[in-house]
Amino acid sequence: MNAPGPRIALTLGEPAGVGPDIAVRLAHQTLPCRLAVIGDPVLLSDRAEQLKLSLKLRDWCEQPNAIGELSIVSEKILQPAAAGVLDERNVPHVLKCLDRAIDGCTGGDFDAMVTGPVHKGIINAAGVEFSGHTEYIAQRTGSELPVMMLTTGKLRVALVTTHVPLNEVPGLITKSRLEHVLTILIDDLRRKFGVTEPRIAICGLNPHAGEQGYLGREEVDVIAPVI
Repeated sequence: MNAPGPRIALTLGEPAGVGPDIAVRLAHQTLPCRLAVIGDPVLLSDRAEQLKLSLKLRDWCEQPNAIGELSIVSEKILQPAAAGVLDERNVPHVLKCLDRAIDGCTGGDFDAMVTGPVHKGIINAAGVEFSGHTEYIAQRTGSELPVMMLTTGKLRVALVTTHVPLNEVPGLITKSRLEHVLTILIDDLRRKFGVTEPRIAICGLNPHAGEQGYLGREEVDVIAPVI
């Protein structure tokens, strides 16, 4: 059940994955937001039946007022989906739901979006280059440099690189990129998290932070000068 609050879009992600199950279970919790699930109503109803949980779906324009209800923005899957059985033919549906959430956030329908897990392998197998939600959303919104931050409690970890092969990481650790990421991080910590004087610890790339250059020079030539 939703309470008045921010309008949050939730994409179900891979139809054969755990996203639909999570959405069904959310219907049985009181949430401090208005939640709009973007996905297929039949898929949700089927999963609810499998989970032996009640589920009533309402149009996004309606406000759920009881446990077991969800608001939905209906986007029908292209092929019936079974839990654990991937189908490339449903990839366009997965991306369409993601696009609807992004457009809803940029257009003012939603205040934020939460993404159910997708299967990157099946998306790429369908002929769509997809390294992750972070990069996809950045491309759709024309963002120059997305910064991923993982957070729990008071711990926040921002990443300088995301979703690239390990052997490409050293070449991406440049002064300009590190400075740019830190600038974005500091600004957002102040504006969005209320941290007026951010304290940031920057990790080294190499073992023992390079041991003064004996185990790699990224710390000496790039990271320390930026700090």
